[in-house]
Amino acid sequence: MIKTASFFLLISILMACHTHNKPDYYGQSEPTASPEIFAENTISVKGRLEHGISFTSNTEELTFGVLNKEDFNGVIYYSNKQAGTWSEPIIFEALKDVSAYLPYFAPDGKSLLYAQSQADTTNGFTDIWLLKKKHGSWAEAEKVNGSVNSLSRESNASMTHNNTIYFCSNRGGNGLADIYRALLINGEYQNAERIDAISSVRDEESVFIAADESYLIFSRYATNKNGPDLFISYRDIKGNWMEPTPLDYSINSVNWERRPFVSADNKHLFFTRMSFNQTGLEESDIYWVNTQKVFKPYVFNSPPEQSILRGKETIIQLPADYFKDIDNPLLNISVNQEEFSWIGFDQQTMTLSLNPNQSGTYELIITARDSFSNETKHQLKINVK
Repeated sequence: MIKTASFFLLISILMACHTHNKPDYYGQSEPTASPEIFAENTISVKGRLEHGISFTSNTEELTFGVLNKEDFNGVIYYSNKQAGTWSEPIIFEALKDVSAYLPYFAPDGKSLLYAQSQADTTNGFTDIWLLKKKHGSWAEAEKVNGSVNSLSRESNASMTHNNTIYFCSNRGGNGLADIYRALLINGEYQNAERIDAISSVRDEESVFIAADESYLIFSRYATNKNGPDLFISYRDIKGNWMEPTPLDYSINSVNWERRPFVSADNKHLFFTRMSFNQTGLEESDIYWVNTQKVFKPYVFNSPPEQSILRGKETIIQLPADYFKDIDNPLLNISVNQEEFSWIGFDQQTMTLSLNPNQSGTYELIITARDSFSNETKHQLKINVK
């Protein structure tokens, strides 16, 4: 009897731990691959202009912004879980006396980045600030030091595991907003540099950086006529950012998509969708969607062009990390070997077996496909001498 009771006690403890660790997004049912308004009527309230939401990695605290329709003054709201129940969102006590926007929790949940209006200016001029948690309370706010802030406008910021800050600024002198990166060195943010691979002739802003710096999502005006859409860029093995691509058309729309945030487990994308009428901004709500159509396989470690000899069997070892996928570690890799009778491919070992009988330059197409049927193709040149 004692052994039986002990067994059931152990099972109860394990179940309680499992329940505690399960992500909880304000008690909402998980979304599908089609965007849904998040927490309608409680966080996303019709007629109120919500923008930008962020959760701590343990999903026990959340914060989001609200714009005043009259002067676009910003207010940040906050909610946390108390005894397993979410509190009603209220104005963040630590920021109640300032005009503040776009809150992003740091990955460790111990600080909060946000934009704050500069003193004696219109709300359009903001700096990046940091609110710190001390002894369990959010109490100490300070302007981020070093190279992050400037005399220009810094509109939002997001942080990595090693405290590197990615932020948006129009300091470039051309009036455009671009994405910058600053490292924390000896307690000060130094060497702010523009990410040129992301920059274009249009504004780039609303940046969200993955905690491990593997990808970033940002907002860019898609065309001169259309408003902002969400774009994604991945980082390869050499640390280079790839050409940004727009997110799926089911996420981007004729309205404005901005303020992305991705859950710590990379399973959910949150973003703000803004709609306009003839008089101006009509509605701004927070949406969320699962990441089936957000993340796709990408080329992480590209092999170089290969040269082999005609009439001699050659084995080429492809990198095991040739492709990566943020939310799909197991990929199906294939080669267009049906076009070439002299090519064999073993996905298990990632090896190509080549025995060509003619000289020339051949283009192999390596395809990576995830479980959601997203695929990426990459060209590998083979020179046969």
